[in-house]
Amino acid sequence: MLNNIWKIIKNDAKNSLKNPVIIIVIIAIIILPSLYAVLNVQACWDPYGKTGNMDFAVVNLDDGSTYNGISQNFGNDLVNELKDNNQFNWQFTNETDARDGVTSGKYYAAIIVPDNFTESVLSITSQNPQPSSLEYLVNEKISPVGSRMTDSGAKEIQTNLNNMISQTVGNQALTQVATVGASLPVQTSLSKLSAVNESGANNYFYSPVSIDRKAVYPVDNYGSSVAPFYISLALWLGAIMSGVILKTRYNDSIYKPVEMYFGRMVLYIVIGLLQAIVTASGCLLVGMEVANPLLFVLTVLFGSIVCTTIVYSLISLFDNGGKALAIIILVLQISGTGGMYPIQIMASFFGMAHNYLPMTYCIDAIREVMLGMYWPNFTAAMLKLIVYPLITFIVSVLIKFKFDGTVKGFVDKLHDSGLA
Repeated sequence: MLNNIWKIIKNDAKNSLKNPVIIIVIIAIIILPSLYAVLNVQACWDPYGKTGNMDFAVVNLDDGSTYNGISQNFGNDLVNELKDNNQFNWQFTNETDARDGVTSGKYYAAIIVPDNFTESVLSITSQNPQPSSLEYLVNEKISPVGSRMTDSGAKEIQTNLNNMISQTVGNQALTQVATVGASLPVQTSLSKLSAVNESGANNYFYSPVSIDRKAVYPVDNYGSSVAPFYISLALWLGAIMSGVILKTRYNDSIYKPVEMYFGRMVLYIVIGLLQAIVTASGCLLVGMEVANPLLFVLTVLFGSIVCTTIVYSLISLFDNGGKALAIIILVLQISGTGGMYPIQIMASFFGMAHNYLPMTYCIDAIREVMLGMYWPNFTAAMLKLIVYPLITFIVSVLIKFKFDGTVKGFVDKLHDSGLA
């Protein structure tokens, strides 16, 4: 049996090298998955750093008002500040254009400052304070992520306005609070509060609590965060591409099913390893964050062996049916591996499938070597990955020995139909 397996390996190597067309096809199979991974990661590299290309309409209808004898117009102040802000491509326009533009998709979003905005803000110093608000329009149909980005822009506008307002009326508001509370037992404390340094009092009044964020495993860019998912996905896609283009058995084979299975597998695994090397090299060349480059490359290589073994075995056993199964598993793994979103927020079905999908542990292992090593997690992921090819080998050999004729007959009938 070993002699025949070795003959298949040598024939595949010779046939691959002597035919220029096959060489071109194999090169394409090797390169395309890496391009998929690298280009997708680069597209996600720093999405919030490119929001300056997104059109965000701003309409200022504010008529202004007077405070302590001084004219105030917070709408104009906002416009002047945004002109020096490149977070979005701010478009200062009229109300009709803004509303029509958001509806048509010309603008991702719009902020409309009403005509009584400053007057409402300054009413806090009067006996009859009025609520003040901005109108925020967002087209959620254009892009689900785009709307989240413009939400952050709207919050920044709100924060900037609150800061400007606090500088103008904050201390006056505190003084009024003290006056209103003069009849209460805390009169002395309130009076002391109103006498505090103006900027310090305003800061406390509008932001009494702060959060000190500390990243345990800091990641410089979003692209590196999603890279483990796209790399794993590329490895699985690469295996499917090989299975779609390259046969898993000879038409009239003189070899036994098990010999053909192991002999042809070598070609698939070699191509898979080359795909992994190109993918890992591309990730390093574009500057993805990698904590341990050597272990990263070795992990991607092992992940390729796991993915290739599973996909090749499915196709070797069930031909087109195996290709369909490999694609179905791929679809499940896109949502069920926790590569992009926490698995806890996904549908319960994906939560149940999560622990059985090989890409779950491929992503976990690559994530550790890229973004910061925690050895217990890495070791657990690698040990679980080893289980998949072992089970695949055992099941495949049993089917090849016991049921290959039945499966082949089923596949032949599909081919005879002219539809598969």
